[in-house]
Amino acid sequence: MNRIHSALLAGATLLLVPAAASAQDTPAPAPAVVTTEAAAPMAAEAVLPANTEVVLTLNETVSSKSHRLGDKFSLTVAQDVKVDGAVVIPRGTRAVAQVTRRTGRGSFGKSGKMDFTFRYLDHNGQRIPIEGRHHQAGEGRTAATVGAVVAAGVVGGLVVKGKNARVESGREFTVRTLEPIPVTVSGGAAIISASYVPSAVSMTTETDKQRKAREKAERAAGKGSNRR
Repeated sequence: MNRIHSALLAGATLLLVPAAASAQDTPAPAPAVVTTEAAAPMAAEAVLPANTEVVLTLNETVSSKSHRLGDKFSLTVAQDVKVDGAVVIPRGTRAVAQVTRRTGRGSFGKSGKMDFTFRYLDHNGQRIPIEGRHHQAGEGRTAATVGAVVAAGVVGGLVVKGKNARVESGREFTVRTLEPIPVTVSGGAAIISASYVPSAVSMTTETDKQRKAREKAERAAGKGSNRR
């Protein structure tokens, strides 16, 4: 009986040994690794409104002596243009203006006159239209010479001429954007939306003859409407 009991114990031991060995061979599961990633900044849609002010600085001296009708010249954005605290149009962006009317100085102290129109901002190859005009006249002496003319253009034996219209380099002008500009603001930066297609910028200028004809037609049209 003792022999049978011993044999049963020995068999049970043999069955338990492989199970224990198998448990030792199975690797323990690796601890879970928790990683934290910084959340990407949320992008927000915004709009730079039409009529937003833009300060420009003239890059060169412009005068009725050196510039002709239709001539273009450059300016630079002097201050960052922002929306919701983010820069949309950075300082240093180039702008373009154009001489749209010009008369040279003349006799009798007549001064030169010049008008120029601000056309667009050159922002990453896009022409963003702006609006604004400036009129400049030279310092003439017409009033002082009235009644003193003894010959055509001669006063006291001297030919009297007015001065050229002149605007010095570095002068600042304030213009305005012409249309709303959609932007995407993310992480303090603003990018003009790809959906934005700026309006075409006209660089056409009128001659004095064309301008006078247009103004005459506008006056006639105004009189006609008043009669009705």
